[in-house]
Parts: sequence; structure tokens; C-alpha cells
Amino acid sequence: MTHPLHDLRLPGPTLVLVDDSDSLALDALHGIEDVPGLEPTIVALSALDGPRKGWGSVLVVAADRARLRRMASAVPLLGQCKAVACWLTDTPVPWVLVPRPEWPRLVHLAAREAGDRGVLTVARFASGARAQLVVMEMARQAAGPGDTSHGGLVVSYAGRPAAPGLDARSVLLRDVAGAGDAERDVPPDVVVARRGATSQQSVAEHHVIDRAPTVVTDPGPEPVDERVFNPIGFRKDWDHPVVDLARISPGPVTEGVVAAARAFQGVRLPADTPTADLLALAISGVPVVTEGALDVAPPLAAALDAEVDLDDALRREEHSLAVRRAAFDHHSTLAWRSALASRAGVRHVGLPAVSALLSTKRPEMLDFALRQVARQRGAEVELVLAAHGFEPDRDAVRRALGDRPHQVLTFDGSDFFGDVLTGAARAASSEVLLKVDDDDWYAPDAVHDLLMARRFSGADVVGMPSEFVYLHANAEREALTVRRRHPSELFARFVAGGTLLLDRGLLHSLGDFRRVRKYVDAQLLAGVEAAGGRIYRTHGLGYVLRRTGAGHTWQRDDEEFRRPDIVASEWPGFQPSLALEVDPVDRPGPDSTGGS
Repeated sequence: MTHPLHDLRLPGPTLVLVDDSDSLALDALHGIEDVPGLEPTIVALSALDGPRKGWGSVLVVAADRARLRRMASAVPLLGQCKAVACWLTDTPVPWVLVPRPEWPRLVHLAAREAGDRGVLTVARFASGARAQLVVMEMARQAAGPGDTSHGGLVVSYAGRPAAPGLDARSVLLRDVAGAGDAERDVPPDVVVARRGATSQQSVAEHHVIDRAPTVVTDPGPEPVDERVFNPIGFRKDWDHPVVDLARISPGPVTEGVVAAARAFQGVRLPADTPTADLLALAISGVPVVTEGALDVAPPLAAALDAEVDLDDALRREEHSLAVRRAAFDHHSTLAWRSALASRAGVRHVGLPAVSALLSTKRPEMLDFALRQVARQRGAEVELVLAAHGFEPDRDAVRRALGDRPHQVLTFDGSDFFGDVLTGAARAASSEVLLKVDDDDWYAPDAVHDLLMARRFSGADVVGMPSEFVYLHANAEREALTVRRRHPSELFARFVAGGTLLLDRGLLHSLGDFRRVRKYVDAQLLAGVEAAGGRIYRTHGLGYVLRRTGAGHTWQRDDEEFRRPDIVASEWPGFQPSLALEVDPVDRPGPDSTGGS
């Protein structure tokens, strides 16, 4: 049988670096000694206790991107070589490395499938490149662009490997005492050690941080790398019924297993499923059926235990959302590091604060809109209210928002809509901005879920689809809720304008909101696309677009929302997803424009 790397030619000798805990990668290496054109020396990562030099090339082997990123945190100095390759044995889609400008001249770059076993990325240089830095950059780029920093928390590990997620600044120590080494210029805030490790008293106070690094021996279950395992690619439908995990894969859950699981209505897990496998499936949105005790946070356990009718596609997606949100909030690398920072009393950047920009010309909709913002949870949200052509009751705004920070701005009714939003954006105090509309419904987790999608996707703009639309009654028909066939959890060109989330720096680079009377959302998305930005569309369960027939800057015949080719379901009256958790006061009456 032909080896997956049979046509790989690398300058020798080749250091083949593998994590000896990665069973799938180790299995794939069988027979590599017989590949023509290779002079391989297989070295386990745990055996590298110092620099290894003198190689013509380096080949890093891991099961998937998550294992590559964890492995790269511990790669030592490897010297210079003319070729660096990465073989991910159980990853389904090739990825392309973008060379850094400080590297030697690149003479060859390949990204392809490795026969019938995973994918291969190969970079060849005109002169020697520092292999450790190339491997680190491969691990960083494999998860795509976006925030991959440590958030301000410096972690080291004593007597154990690094946690999942790329942590380029982590240091692996023999024992906790090494964290207090006075010669260390960048001492750790936290040392994660095995249970039974030396007590805190054995770590010396460090002169850089004026305290001893905090030793943690009970950090809880290992986190899951949300930059690799996430809902991107979630399917609202399925090809096959619920299946036992062993039928998909007898080994650990990898990217390839998650991709295969997308085709099933759900995956049934035995009671002895490793927590890492459960978390990888849960945070990816794969509907899972569990049994027995689970070593996970109580909110995730509760979400997994909730009864759900998987035969109902909407209930299935709602269940998937609840599970993936709980997994992200309690078991992502972001949550794990935030918990460590809290124990050490160190600042850590988690989900950023958001300024919601609300421009309205309709005083009658203000109470309703304020309630949509006031109910947000799981995120720090400031409201910047831009009253367009009227003076709002500022005391009423304050009462409606309670302790939530807010600003109230007023603009002349003749001002351009784009200028009003630009004024609101410039007044905002947060670095992340969210455009909201005055008449649409938002779930209490809407802002949180947009931030969650921003984190796992690395996209420049994140939004929801206008998947659920409420059509008010008219002379021809009663009120309806329409669910449209909008794909979600994917990169796209369009998201609903009332859910646009982006960094203020990006907005400013585009010239802010364009000076237009209407279609301001379309102008912004076109500008992002023209600048090469990435737009991600997350789930549409937490947002309902309202259509009353008038008063919208986006004019469109209501019947366009009911075209048979785009409608998935219709219900009489107001029937949103359960994820909306609609407040009874905000349910529209037969002739209501919303609110009280």
C-alpha cells in the first residue's frame, strides 16, 4: 500500500517531530522510513529537552490543527533548515501558509491532500529558516486570522504539557520552583502543575511581578481549542439518524470526526467517553446524546441533559446552540484562562465590551428597543442612543437601562442616516461596535453569541441572518412568522444589518458609515468585502426581523419574504425560536407595532 507521503521529497536529514500522546499521528508514521527521498529521524516531543540542530528539513506530524497548536507551544529551538512541512493526518481540508516578511525567500509552497490520509503543507526556502518559528507560525495560521494572543495572562507548565490552544509564550518547567527564577525576564503569572506538585511556598517571589507566581494544581478539565473545534459548518439537516460515536471513529475525536458527524442527526456517546472528545463535539454544535456522569461544568451538564426532540429540526438546532454556548462559556481556552487569571488576581482580556449603536426616528419604538438592549446577558454592553429628529426622555432611558452604561445623542431629522451612525460610533466607548435596529427582537444572548462567533471565527464582521421574519397583518392576510432558508455558521457576503458587529478600527478605515439616506448596511458590507475583510454569519435563532410595511430604510415588498423557494416554515402570529426567550410585554398584538 502506498504511503500518504510517497511523493514528498525533503532535503535530509529530516527531523520528524511528533507528540507521543497523539496516537493517530504515531499510527500514521508506520512505514515512513521506507518513503523514497526521506531520511527521517522520528523524535517524540517529550524527548526534546534542548535545541536540536543540523537538520536539512523538519516534518511536524499531528492528527489535526488542535493537536498541532498544542504541540507547537512546546517546540524548542530547532536550528535552521531549508524546508519545513506539516502533516495533519486526520484533518479534512488543506490550509495555505502565508509566509512572514522576515523569513528567507520562499521558493516553493504546497498545500494539498496527503493521499488518503489528511493534508500536507510544505514550505521550502532559498536559505535556512528558523524551523521553530516556522512551525509556530504554521500552528498560528492553521486556525485562521483573528485574536490568538494570551489575553494578558502568562502561563507556564510544570511537569506536564501545555494546555490546548496555541500559547506561544508558555514555558515548560521541570518543577514549579523554576517559575521563580530571578533570571527569567518574563515570569509567569500562573504555573499549572500536576496534582501533588510542590506547594506554593517553594516558589520564590519574582522581582518583575513583585510576587510569587500562583501555582494551580486543580485547573479542572483541559479546555477545548475553540479556534479549531467550533460550529463552523453546522448543518440544519442530516442524512442519517443518530449514530454511536464508535461507528464514526473508534479513536479520539479529531477535526475529521467532527466533519463526519455533521451528516448525522446526532451522536450517541457512551458513559466512558473522554471529556476531551465530548467537549470537541459539544462546542462544535454536533447534537450529542449522553448517558452517565460527565466531568463538565454544571451548566453544560444541564444543557446536555435537557430533553429534546431531535426529529424536530428547529428544536435540534436550539439544543445544539444551548450546548455549544455552555461549552464555550465554561470549557473554551478563553474561559479556562479567564478562570486562571481570576485565581491569580491578574487582568485578562475575555470577551470585549460592546457599544450598541441605536439610531431611531421613531419615539414610539424607543421603549421596545431599550428593553432589547437592557435584557442582554453574558456581555458588557453600552448603549449609544442616536435620536434622529426628536429629543428623548433621558430619565426614561436611564430607568429602562438600569445600571447599564449609555449615552444619549440627538441629531437633526434632516441629517443623513450614515452620518447619524457615524456620530454614534465616534462617541462609543468600546472598541467593538454593534449596529442594532429599533424594531427588531433580540434574544438575551444575542450580543454574547455574536462575540462568541467573533472569537471562534476570527472574522472581521460578524452578524446573524434575517432567518426569522415577523410580518404584521395587512388587508390580505393575518400576521405571520416566516422562517427562511438562510444558511448559517459559515463565511458569507451578507448578514442582517441589525446585527452587524465589527471593530471600530475597521469601521474607521472604511471611512465610517457612508453618508447615505438608506441602505447603510449594504454600503458597509460592500466596503468590508472590497477591503478583503471576512464576514461570518452565525446562527439566526436569536434575532427576529420585523416588517410592518412602512418605516424601514430597507424597502421591500413583504411578499418577497414569502417566496416559496426561500421559505422553510410559516406559522400564524408571532412564533420565534425558543432561543429568543421573548418577554410577554414585547409580543406583538394583532394591530401592534410592538412594545407597550
